[in-house]
Amino acid sequence: MDLLKDSLFKALFDTAVPRVILKANVPYFTILDYNEAYELATHHTGTDIRGKSLWEVFDPGVAVGEGATVLPNALTRAVVNRETVYMPPFHYDIFSDTTGRMETSWWELEIVYIAATDKNPACLLTTTYNITDKIISKQSMNEGLLRELDMGKELAVINEELSAANEELASANEEITVSNEELNASNEELAMLNDELGMMNAELMHTQLNLQSLYKELEQRVEERTRELAESELQFRQLAESIIQMVWITDEKGIPLYYNQRWSDFAGHLDPEHGEEDWYRVFHPDDADRVRKVWLHSLETGEPYELEYRLKNLRGEYIWILGRAAPYYDKDGNISRWFGTCTDIHEMKMAEAKKDDFISIASHELKTPVTSLKASLQLLNKYKNADDEKKIIPALVDQACRSSDRVSRLIDDLLNVSKLNQGQLHLNKKCFRLADIIEECCRYVQLAGEHRIVISGNKDVEVYADAGRIDQVLVNLINNAVKYSAADQEIRVHIEKKEHTVQVSVTDLGQGIPQAKLPHLFDRYYKVDEKGTQYSGLGLGLYISAEIIRRHDGEIGVISELERGSTFWFALPLQNTGTQ
Repeated sequence: MDLLKDSLFKALFDTAVPRVILKANVPYFTILDYNEAYELATHHTGTDIRGKSLWEVFDPGVAVGEGATVLPNALTRAVVNRETVYMPPFHYDIFSDTTGRMETSWWELEIVYIAATDKNPACLLTTTYNITDKIISKQSMNEGLLRELDMGKELAVINEELSAANEELASANEEITVSNEELNASNEELAMLNDELGMMNAELMHTQLNLQSLYKELEQRVEERTRELAESELQFRQLAESIIQMVWITDEKGIPLYYNQRWSDFAGHLDPEHGEEDWYRVFHPDDADRVRKVWLHSLETGEPYELEYRLKNLRGEYIWILGRAAPYYDKDGNISRWFGTCTDIHEMKMAEAKKDDFISIASHELKTPVTSLKASLQLLNKYKNADDEKKIIPALVDQACRSSDRVSRLIDDLLNVSKLNQGQLHLNKKCFRLADIIEECCRYVQLAGEHRIVISGNKDVEVYADAGRIDQVLVNLINNAVKYSAADQEIRVHIEKKEHTVQVSVTDLGQGIPQAKLPHLFDRYYKVDEKGTQYSGLGLGLYISAEIIRRHDGEIGVISELERGSTFWFALPLQNTGTQ
């Protein structure tokens, strides 16, 4: 791939982090390239899997775990939405070339969508982490807790045995007392009792030695269990600090006990001793009561919860979070802890809001010209037989045509954006004189008589480009100059030939644009007039123009000053003989 020819990309790719490049051809996801770390992580050393479908190498039909479903969905979502997708830990068993059998495997993935370019198709850069050892360590921690419970039971049995031994000792002492009394009554019986006493003492010594050995073994077991508990706690903390979510733990009453480092990095230090008061200060005022109500319900019923709300980070910004919490039960079936996570979903929520705003604007913009067109047609039908139809009908036809043109422009903008998103905006390049296109674009404005357009500069320069698309860019820039300028004002179009490029600038003397908004002018759906009450449009014209210029290997920009006007410019290469 040409991507790997880029030294910076190749340096990033050839690291110890497992990475693979997949072609964005849903649903096959052909493997284009991968690094050595990926071979080791997926047990495919020595086998070239380039050019194969991801599912041919890692067959979901034989894999065990939820990964057979969530992995294809995540890859497809990254392609469809053209976004970066992070996959939390999931189970997906794979075949190992080393062992010759299926291996139990757990993974974490980060999928980065890379848009198509002139030289490269759209692809996915996937960073693959094999976290099997971490998951197994966590499982081992739980097994250690179970072993500790078994040791407790063993200790109880040993204590019972010790109690029985102590009772035997007490009984033996009573027998010794009786024997001593009998020794005073009979010397003959004394000798026999001495023999018996010697045997009993030997047994007692043997029992004492056994008890000492047993105590030493118990001490060793307690030390081992203590060490295992410490290791288990360390493993849990390492796991909690390694995941991308914020993690917290409370007791059965909801009093905070622990926050991981990601929580501290997000919201700062929260002192568990301060309880709920310190916790709720980071919640958005509009969400705090709602979250508290759900949390108290969970504490009362033991039901897990999943809830979206906003938290304040260290910069004072409120970020949308997906919060989850679940109880942990002790051996008696009682809740002893609550474990919770907070996942950042702010970008997803902002994208949803942006989509809703766009749908609202598009509906409004389409409805206005359609309503005007419908009214014109109704009036045409009403006055078609009137005596003064020659005066009324031309004006109505003109209004209908303008409304129809406006609808057509809106639909063209939407289609052009769709083509850009799908990589289907093709260029039909040829050599032409740039001034011819500019003069054609300006002619209709001159005919309207409201503005005077002055064309200056090098009118003989030729470029190798798509004339139709460059015309589309010029129409958009000139329309904006007319829209944001007062009537009778002059609009200047200048052509300047430089060493390797030709630059076209469109200058108006209108109201200008605030400096804070200049970096966003070429973003999709962005409109300078945020209220949408003065000027129409979907906020797509400059975005489409910028994409057209970039596909010509050119540049586009703007210079503006409030109350003094704006200059929009674009530059095209002079020597470009390739075709697209």
